[in-house]
Amino acid sequence: MILPLAFPNEILFSRLVRHFTLTGMTIENYLSTVFDNHKVTIHPYLTAGLSQLSKFSLESSVELMSDQTLAPLFIHFLPSYQSTISTGLVSSNAAYAIRACQLTSVKEKESLSIKFCPQCAIENIQEFGTSYWHRSHQIPGIESCYKHQVWLVHLPLVERSKLSHGFLPQVENQKQSSLLSYDLAKYTASYLEGVSKKNQSFNVKDIITKLDKLGFVTKNGHFRRKRLVEDFYQFTQDLAYQSQHLLPESSTDFRYVSYLLSGKVSQHPFKYLLLGFWLSKHLPCEEHNDPLPNDSDPAELLESKCIKLLHQGESMASVGRLIGKSRCYVKALALRLNIPVSLKPKQITGDVKSKIMFLARKGFHRNAIAKRVGISVGSVEQQISTSPELVQWRKQCRHESKRRRYKLQITRFIQRKPKAIRQQIKFSCNAAFFWLYAYEKQWLEKHLPTAHRPVAKPRVDWHQRDQMLIPKICAIMEKHQNQLSRTQLDKLLGGHGWLTKKKHKLPNSLIKYQNLYQDKKIASYSKRVRMESIA
Repeated sequence: MILPLAFPNEILFSRLVRHFTLTGMTIENYLSTVFDNHKVTIHPYLTAGLSQLSKFSLESSVELMSDQTLAPLFIHFLPSYQSTISTGLVSSNAAYAIRACQLTSVKEKESLSIKFCPQCAIENIQEFGTSYWHRSHQIPGIESCYKHQVWLVHLPLVERSKLSHGFLPQVENQKQSSLLSYDLAKYTASYLEGVSKKNQSFNVKDIITKLDKLGFVTKNGHFRRKRLVEDFYQFTQDLAYQSQHLLPESSTDFRYVSYLLSGKVSQHPFKYLLLGFWLSKHLPCEEHNDPLPNDSDPAELLESKCIKLLHQGESMASVGRLIGKSRCYVKALALRLNIPVSLKPKQITGDVKSKIMFLARKGFHRNAIAKRVGISVGSVEQQISTSPELVQWRKQCRHESKRRRYKLQITRFIQRKPKAIRQQIKFSCNAAFFWLYAYEKQWLEKHLPTAHRPVAKPRVDWHQRDQMLIPKICAIMEKHQNQLSRTQLDKLLGGHGWLTKKKHKLPNSLIKYQNLYQDKKIASYSKRVRMESIA
């Protein structure tokens, strides 16, 4: 049970969601299996329990923390809490690490959400077959995508465990962000990559040195706060953020900058990133910690280079070698843009493509389509994936088909066994029961038999005990000439209170005792009458 391999810039929470969806387990079973605790709460970008997760992945806990969480960013700007954050995340003490990251501050507290870029979701589906959560999108305070000039979409995390089947970015309408917010997103993404690879601590004196070069520091070492705050506030307004969270409240918010530059008060990392970005705009030639390693070209340049090479008639294999991508990436891009490529062997012709799309729209399974056209299932799936609308429609068809099939399975089982209880239905129709519980809970509750309270089975069979006591009562009463009271008889039976406290549960034994006792009284009375008559 190994976690899926990480996609580029994928956050650890995304891998857990994909793994949880693939297993099909319930949340409690999954958390118990992976974290040994079914009550674990998973933070989206500060995921704890890394030592336990490393057992299910090919990476160590240190690699998971540095490459797939935002911990390096918080550790960089809060060096005094480095050991606290690291220890909390490697172990399962998430609350300990989150408090050290200053996320529980009253002023800066906000509802927890996860962000994604709609354009990135489309590209990820086309390239990898699924969307996923990007690490750079989750940096608090960033509202624009670092690759596209698009506003990020927030999805609130209301579930306690934060896990849900298929909880991945969806394709939504895109809204263009401001240019400054786009530049800030690129700056923070570069900064995050830099601190993840270089374990360097942040020093506020570097910012003060840059402010001194810009004339915001006097000869005596004091800050020209009024001018500094006014310029910085006007700069942040050009970000065009809807919320002023983590931004200066006004042009007189001196406390915002004073706390940042004091070096004595722990501040949110985004504030230092914003201040550093502002300084980079004023000192473009100054070296700062924002360079992203140029190991690969940006996605836009890579696509344009690939398209240009394809139009020149290069083969897909050669194009893949030139741009450093796989042949499947080149082929998917060519199919999406309808660029003619020379395929060897030449089996997927235009007629074959049309037939595949026609059968796919009719709802045929990809295995059936592959047999009809005589190609592999993977090639059929690749052709279908070039049309996002068709992919979405086929997903909806599968969902509806599964809904009808599972409803019919539950209904037929109830018809065959009308006296079956819920537990029997859940055991016999396990997959149908839990799928309907997740997606059609109202229908399931309506058609399931009414739940009854369990009836406790008594530990003692009082009827059997009643029959067992009769011969014992007869023997004891005969031995004592039927002169014993019920209390005396109960003590001789063991003092269990059967003929006193529990007499209502032993009616036959009680009747037998009363008859024996009554016969003795009658016999005594007759004897007394005879003696009196003789006298």
